[in-house]
Amino acid sequence: MRRERGGLFDEVEHLFSAAEVRQDGIGYPTLTGGYRGYPIKLEPVVDSLTFRKLPVLWLVVTHQRPLNVMAPLDILLRPSGGEFFSPNGDFRHDLPLDADWPEHVRVASPRPGEAPPVSTFKPFLPFIEDPDTKDVLVTGRGVRLVSRLAESDQALYRVTRRADLGPVGLTEERLIPILDALVGIGGTFDGSRSGESR
Repeated sequence: MRRERGGLFDEVEHLFSAAEVRQDGIGYPTLTGGYRGYPIKLEPVVDSLTFRKLPVLWLVVTHQRPLNVMAPLDILLRPSGGEFFSPNGDFRHDLPLDADWPEHVRVASPRPGEAPPVSTFKPFLPFIEDPDTKDVLVTGRGVRLVSRLAESDQALYRVTRRADLGPVGLTEERLIPILDALVGIGGTFDGSRSGESR
C-alpha cells in the first residue's frame, strides 16, 4: 500500500522545480515545488467521514503568492455541509451571482465589501464548473483549490466499509489545467508590488 500510494506523483513530479515528495507511513505523499516561478503544494486528503457519501480522495493544491485581496473569498461547489477542508461554512455572507454561474454553488466571504469582485472569476467559470472541482479559496496569501482525484468503489465499500480507493495516479493531463487555473487566478489579483494585500 505504501508503494502504491507513494507513486501518486510519479508522472507529474518533473513539472516542478526543486520538487520534494514526502510520505509518512502508508499515507498518501505530499509534493512541494515551484511552478512558473511560484511555490506550489499538492496534498491528498481522504474524506471518509461525510455522512451517506462514498469515501473520496481530494487533491488540495495551494498556489502561494502575495495577492491584492483584502478579505478572503471562497467558492464551494455542490455544498453538503460536510466540507471540512473548506472555510465556506464559516463565511457568513453569500455573494450575489449572475445567471452564468452554476446552480449548486455558494460564493461567500466574511467581509463582502472587501472581497474580490465575483465578476473577476468569470473567465475561469469553465474550470470552476468542472465536475471534479469542489472548492476555490482566494486570500491575500494565494489561491487554494480542492479537486476530486478518486472515489471509493461503491460495492466494495458497502461490504467492507473501508475507504479502498485502489491505485491512483496523477497525470499531466489532469494536473496542468489545475495549475494553470491557479496561476491565472493569482495573476488576476497579483499583489506582489502592492503593500495593501494581506
